[in-house]
Amino acid sequence: MTGKRVSIVLCTYNGSRYLREQMDTLVGQTYPVSEIIAQDDGSSDHTMDILREYASRYPYIKVFTNDGEHGVNDNFFHAIRRATGDYVAICDQDDVWEKDKLARQMAAVGRAVLCAGRSVPFSQDGSPVNQDSRTPNVTVLRMMYSAEIAGHTMLLRRDFLMSLPMDCGMYHHNYYDMIFSVAAAACEGIVWLDDVLVHQRRYQDATTFSSSCQQQPSVSNGWNMLKWCLSHYGEVHALALPYYNEWEELLRLLPVDTKSRRDGIRMMQLQKGRGVVNFLRFQWFCLRHRTELFHTRGSDPFNLLRALLYPLTSCYYRRDLIKDRK
Repeated sequence: MTGKRVSIVLCTYNGSRYLREQMDTLVGQTYPVSEIIAQDDGSSDHTMDILREYASRYPYIKVFTNDGEHGVNDNFFHAIRRATGDYVAICDQDDVWEKDKLARQMAAVGRAVLCAGRSVPFSQDGSPVNQDSRTPNVTVLRMMYSAEIAGHTMLLRRDFLMSLPMDCGMYHHNYYDMIFSVAAAACEGIVWLDDVLVHQRRYQDATTFSSSCQQQPSVSNGWNMLKWCLSHYGEVHALALPYYNEWEELLRLLPVDTKSRRDGIRMMQLQKGRGVVNFLRFQWFCLRHRTELFHTRGSDPFNLLRALLYPLTSCYYRRDLIKDRK
């Protein structure tokens, strides 16, 4: 897709250690970059010095700084509003982009509102690195529970971003990339590019660092998950009601009327319900939508069992609510 302007939105916070390497991959893109919006969240290291240095060499780099710390979501939301391109590419401060990342995405995006691709983790400090090689499940039903798309690989249409209700409650309880993913899926507007676009640096003090060893699919992990859900279902269900309400609110506020959006609203209504009759309805819904819920396809008997259990096991995705109370 030629002639379309692309803005890169880069948010920084104490990122001087790796920032130069990332900046070199941004200014070296084969697709012409219209602007780089670099917004800092009150760094105390040399991040701003590095950004100003690059801005002095590349006039299309625009550097901003927040008055105090805003956090990851607010920093990105404010920076995105500054972008003027037709498309917005989200960027983290410590990764490494393929030099033709934007070119490949612009060639693939078409009429979609979001194009994303693979992010391959790497570590230089011994931090654990785990790679899920499965193709992400980018349906709205799945992504309301699980972050399937890495924000730092996203290319989004700016008019889509500007149409989102950025003041609804969900923005206070979830990272921006999961929200953008769900909204784009509800619009039925995601293109998945099965190419490596970003090399994601993993290290212990990264903002979003976590070890995903326990999240890899296995019989042992599945059994442990089921036991946990049987013990904590009631508690998590009560604590998660505001969360389910906020997903429903977000979907209702989207300016589209698609089957995916309607299915997402219905799922949240069933998720919030109580009682045997509602549980059975939820099971039937999950059975009918098991292709959208799970990575595996077809009539796999294991998927039938997972669908029947999903009204119970879905609470596992909100286990952080239990941890937060301790």
